[in-house]
Amino acid sequence: MAILGGLIVAATGMLTHLEIYADQKWLTTVVIVLGLLIFSLAVAALMFSILEKPLAWGEKISRKSGQTPTQLLYLVLGLMLALTSALAAGKDGMKALAPSLSILTWLGGMLLMIAGSWDPQEAFPRPSRQTLLITANLFVIATLLRAVASTSVPPLLNGDEASAGLSAVRFIDGSANNIFGIGWFSFPSFYYAIQSLSIRLFGQTTFALRFTSALIGGLTVAAVYLIGKRLFGQKAGLLAAIFLAGSHFHNHFSRIGLNNIWDAFWFLLSLGLLVDGWRNKRRSSFIFAGLSLGLSQYFYVSSRFLVVLVLVWLAVVVVLDKKNIRGNRFSVLALALVFLAVVLPTLWFFAHDQNLHNFLAPFNRVEALGDWLKYEMDLREKPAWKIVAGLVFTSAKTFISIPTRVWYPADVPILRPTSAVLFLAGLILLLFQIKKPVSWMLFLWLGVFALAGGLSVPVSAAQRYVAVIPACALVIGFALSQIIDLLGRVWQDKEKIMVLAAAILLVGLGASDLYYYFNVYTPTTNLGGANTLVAQHLAEYLMDEEPLDVAFFGGNRMGYHSISTIPYLAPQIQGLDFHHTWGSPENPALKADTLVFVFLPDQEPNLDLVQLDFPEGNLMIEFDQNDNLLYWLYRTPNTK
Repeated sequence: MAILGGLIVAATGMLTHLEIYADQKWLTTVVIVLGLLIFSLAVAALMFSILEKPLAWGEKISRKSGQTPTQLLYLVLGLMLALTSALAAGKDGMKALAPSLSILTWLGGMLLMIAGSWDPQEAFPRPSRQTLLITANLFVIATLLRAVASTSVPPLLNGDEASAGLSAVRFIDGSANNIFGIGWFSFPSFYYAIQSLSIRLFGQTTFALRFTSALIGGLTVAAVYLIGKRLFGQKAGLLAAIFLAGSHFHNHFSRIGLNNIWDAFWFLLSLGLLVDGWRNKRRSSFIFAGLSLGLSQYFYVSSRFLVVLVLVWLAVVVVLDKKNIRGNRFSVLALALVFLAVVLPTLWFFAHDQNLHNFLAPFNRVEALGDWLKYEMDLREKPAWKIVAGLVFTSAKTFISIPTRVWYPADVPILRPTSAVLFLAGLILLLFQIKKPVSWMLFLWLGVFALAGGLSVPVSAAQRYVAVIPACALVIGFALSQIIDLLGRVWQDKEKIMVLAAAILLVGLGASDLYYYFNVYTPTTNLGGANTLVAQHLAEYLMDEEPLDVAFFGGNRMGYHSISTIPYLAPQIQGLDFHHTWGSPENPALKADTLVFVFLPDQEPNLDLVQLDFPEGNLMIEFDQNDNLLYWLYRTPNTK
């Protein structure tokens, strides 16, 4: 293995050496030299038996860590491949220096790190057929709830969704190939590469853009059952999954083509596996937690809090659960090594000076501690700590009493009244088990988002709370499970009836949430505002047209490309913004045989001028659901 591994590392280092920047070639030289050194030592060991002392030293490390000497070699090779991947990806946001090589070495580094960290003595837990059947059913039901009618619910394809879609399309047309860089709005490009797979399959449509969110939403519901079952037992896991399947909040973000919903999955997987690994001294759980933690860094920015949360939780359990420290030391190291192998390419990318601002950009856009806080202190004549404390308190109330805002401007909080009561009951019951690692995990998980929501503006912006909804589901599942166990002391032999009653209650709450979302919220929402509504209607008109030119008169209010809905849904159309009066030589030239002119409400004088020049055209007037004018559309006959 050492002979082959050394050659592979040297070869990938050499291939990368030919592609990367001149100032980084010394790093690939190091990788090549180390690969050849491993190859040479392995050959010498086989031919001349001259490495008895170093091998004995390796055996000693192996006995302490539980790894074989070969596994220790895997770790070294895996780290070198991860570094090679980072170098081959480069520092360009969307174009990798050697894209195929960067992906292959990344995957190889991960696999070697997992193989090197694995405990060969550990029996891997195998789920029963019943568990697999329940998991599969939950996944199918939850995914269908999120995927059916996703083109029309939400009714508008928001410009941010469409902008993400255009970043995904770049992976299809070849203008992007770096999954370790960044795309639209400084978000990691890995997500857009995943979206591009769906677009390849279903076409450049709203459904394709949102399908990946529905899929990961369904997987999160199934994972809540498995994680909840592992942490709290079968009842709690199943009840938590039933709640999450019907949650209006989780369903909404599972129907939007943005990366927020993925963080709910990564938080759940990383924290749930971490607690399971610590409690049961199961190294495989630590390894997969490290894998999940690393992958999470390629999605929404709330995942960066996850790294801090893991470190804080580990610090807490080291104090509260000292008896498990000895059995988990190497498992924590395994988590760190796997995490490093997964995240190294994106860390390397952001480490470059020109990219560091992109790492901070999502925080800088919304943070409340800078100029905003200073302005509020002057306006309200209050000290900073009082203002911040009020923000955090408001953020915490978003779970149970304050309506969410921005990306989900509903008139309800994350948890509607009955769910909120069950959630609060669960928190009280967890306080009775406060010394348990799982209790701290949930409290820290909830606390991080209450704090993060309060330190950003506007408070209660729904998109920043998506990753915490699985925690709410677990607390509710735990609450009902505990209540059933407590009542079982009084009403013996009634457990099955109580479990059924709890399941029916949650199905009812889910049905109520879904009714609210589909029948109350959706018909009245106008997510994105009037300009988004213009873009949606115009895109639906143009998406099935043959290639033509659109002259767009939006004034100072809106441009053809200012909302990406039209370019995404109608990529064959050439849209041109007309900022001057019709007939001005400063306007762009129209060349297509068929022309479409679009005029927003304040552009009627230009409509009159166009009609004078093209008197044979057809006029269409588009209104919104309240009969307010959206735009005039004037189409000329084909001039061929």
